[in-house]
Amino acid sequence: MTETIQRSAFSHFHPILTRPQDNDHNGHLGGSTVHAFFETAIQAFLVEQAELDLRDGELAGFVVSSAADFYALPGFPDVLEVGLGVTRLAGSTVEFRLALYRPGEVEPCAAGTLVQVFIERSTGQPAVLPETLQLILAGLSLNR
Repeated sequence: MTETIQRSAFSHFHPILTRPQDNDHNGHLGGSTVHAFFETAIQAFLVEQAELDLRDGELAGFVVSSAADFYALPGFPDVLEVGLGVTRLAGSTVEFRLALYRPGEVEPCAAGTLVQVFIERSTGQPAVLPETLQLILAGLSLNR
């Protein structure tokens, strides 16, 4: 089980509006939906803040590991926020720490990690992150 992380550890949040189809047959968000929310927060950050072209750019990011623990059961209709942080930058690899919160709540509904490896799109080989991207991602270091 991943250690619970409080909202104050994060400096960046991505808003999420749930949809009716996000609920599973029990009326709550399914695990795959939470993982999709985590990936959405990362992709949005990379496009909006790091100005990466994830579709046709020189770099492509691939998720190589993902895990989450669940503490509460949000569902539609809920407004949620994904806290996004970085715990490790090494070569071509970024380890993200994420948590899903209801607005104003200190404790997360879910928390997890996601490891992404960047490759050169043209060769398919791991690519050392450009210095600019490293600096932007370093700005997501968690507050402890």
